[in-house]
Amino acid sequence: MATLSRLALGALCAAATLPAFAHAEEFTPETVTLKETIDPGPNVFVYQQELKGAGSIAVFSKDDLAFKGFMTAGVMGQMLIGADGKTAYGQSNYMKRLTHGPNEQVLEIYDIAKLSATREVILPPKATQALGYVPMLQQTATGKFLLVQNATPATSVTIVDLAAGAVTEEIPTPGCYGIYPSASGDKFATACGDGTFVSFTLGADGKMAEKLAGEKAFDVDADPVFITAAPYDGGYVFVTYGGKAIVLKDADGPLKTVETIALNDGIEGNWAPGGYELVAVNAKTGVLFITMHPDAKDGSHKAAAHEIWAYDLKAKKLLSRSPVEHIVSIAVSPDDKPVLFGTTETGSLLRFETDPAAGYALKAAGEAGLTGFPLVVQVVE
Repeated sequence: MATLSRLALGALCAAATLPAFAHAEEFTPETVTLKETIDPGPNVFVYQQELKGAGSIAVFSKDDLAFKGFMTAGVMGQMLIGADGKTAYGQSNYMKRLTHGPNEQVLEIYDIAKLSATREVILPPKATQALGYVPMLQQTATGKFLLVQNATPATSVTIVDLAAGAVTEEIPTPGCYGIYPSASGDKFATACGDGTFVSFTLGADGKMAEKLAGEKAFDVDADPVFITAAPYDGGYVFVTYGGKAIVLKDADGPLKTVETIALNDGIEGNWAPGGYELVAVNAKTGVLFITMHPDAKDGSHKAAAHEIWAYDLKAKKLLSRSPVEHIVSIAVSPDDKPVLFGTTETGSLLRFETDPAAGYALKAAGEAGLTGFPLVVQVVE
């Protein structure tokens, strides 16, 4: 008892020496606020595709790669940013049990300023479940129709009337894959396994009004084309596994070849294109940027870039070769002095400024972190 009394007395004495916390300033909790809209200015968008859960569309400042936020999506989806930079579209898969069971496929329409989905359209359960590729989700030049690539594995294209918020038709495209809208009207083409392109024109009701088959544009056995192409001069630039650029236009009918350019002629080291979104053209300068790797061989067409080449399509001249690492997808701004953005297999978004006086050679100018498998990148002023 005596020991307990001494302990109690000691505790009382110690308490008497402690500061008077009861008289300290009252704690004021931080007030959490939510910005109504993201900061203004041109943006870079990256679809962060996830193979094991929900993906997202990440938004960064074009000028300094400051992260502005993201728009949530489903599993194994695709992304498209509207030409005005105000609306984003996402084709997503919502899997009830993730690895098996029912799968609801949805076209989600986002307000970019608010980073929120505003509408959705339920799609037929046929949309391709593939890695991120630009030609899987496209919009006609008028902006009226959204085009979704299907693969069950039978191929077709779902047409969505955006004003009505409804599917109008599913157009069969047997043996053909990828969607390439025309520069005007409600018309698109698709690449076929025999080396041709088939073009489709839509009526005002969103149903097929005309179908035209084109001439053979590439050799699927000797030198096939990548499925990703870059808009250029009212048409598209496709590149082949071997390193040719093929310019195709559809001004007077289906897509057909108007020019073929050997990009790597006279270059030692067996350099060839590789990657996913591997080509980008700056329309004002006519400069093609392309991801390249050395020692190319059968099966290396998805290899990450060791260099990014800048090629003048009008002068048919290689302007510069810039060393890079791990880049598999690129996009370029429409500026007179273009800015190039690249995503890597290691989860980075890289920003490069170009020097027109040095053949548009690249200079590293920023980096941001990414998640998932970021293969689709788009920049909008």
